[in-house]
Amino acid sequence: MPGPGKKPTALKVLAGNPGKKPLPEAEPDYGNAELTPPEWLTEGAKARWEPLARALQVNGLFNEANREVLAGYVTMVAEFARKVEQTGEADLKLMQQIRLVAREFGFTPSSQAGIATPGKKQADDGKARFFKAG
Repeated sequence: MPGPGKKPTALKVLAGNPGKKPLPEAEPDYGNAELTPPEWLTEGAKARWEPLARALQVNGLFNEANREVLAGYVTMVAEFARKVEQTGEADLKLMQQIRLVAREFGFTPSSQAGIATPGKKQADDGKARFFKAG
């Protein structure tokens, strides 16, 4: 079974290039994508589109090449929610597909663990981020 896929360079940069390997210099530039969702998305998918597209854009990860992938992701999440609402049961195959795409975008806790966003202060005490007051 193959290992995990390559981490996007933008995620490596946000994580501070933990492997210290040289970063690719000639990656394709697909250009920024519009934040407006594709017209074909369902209402449930559109509701999930905006916050995720904005989060990706803020971190330099939203472009024309992955716009349709995000559309597929929010469609799967909306379909998963619809099935749970209708049947009360989770579609485990769909959940697995959602998890795989979520990892590609850095949407899972484990894929976010090594990402440090620009301008975000790191707490002096390693425990402080887990025990916030209020």
